[in-house]
Amino acid sequence: MKRVRHDMAKGICSTAALVLLTLSTAVAQEQANTSQIVTLQVVETNKIDISQKSLTLVISQASLESGGPVEAVSEDGVLIWLTNGENKKVTVASNNPSPKFLVKMRAVDITGGSGTAAADAILNDNTTKDLITGISKSLGRSKVHLGASAKVSDGVGTETYTITYTITGG
Repeated sequence: MKRVRHDMAKGICSTAALVLLTLSTAVAQEQANTSQIVTLQVVETNKIDISQKSLTLVISQASLESGGPVEAVSEDGVLIWLTNGENKKVTVASNNPSPKFLVKMRAVDITGGSGTAAADAILNDNTTKDLITGISKSLGRSKVHLGASAKVSDGVGTETYTITYTITGG
């Protein structure tokens, strides 16, 4: 009888050990997880800058052939723009609604991005004029050609223009 009890106790211990081993394995395999939804939104970014913030053009010569002053010209300013949008353009506008003298401008040597120079923007009022069209997803640059002229009948004087450059929908 002692032997039977011993065998039973041994069997119970073996069974208990097997149950404990099974439970510990099940606990070790238990996993927990979760998930996250990430939404990425890229907004349109448009930046523009001009290197030459202030400029003076002086008309100091006249042509005997044409009978008028010689145009004063500068191409020292560099315009830089960045956009991740499509179908954009650079426009210019002057704050001078009725200038006495003629100021015109155009983009030259466009590099580093898309864009086409528009025709000369004549700043004869304070409306918006196209300078560069067809800009899409680019970092670009261009020289700005500024020309000022006057007729003899315009006389002498000084005018100040604040020119605003804008990158906008095209």
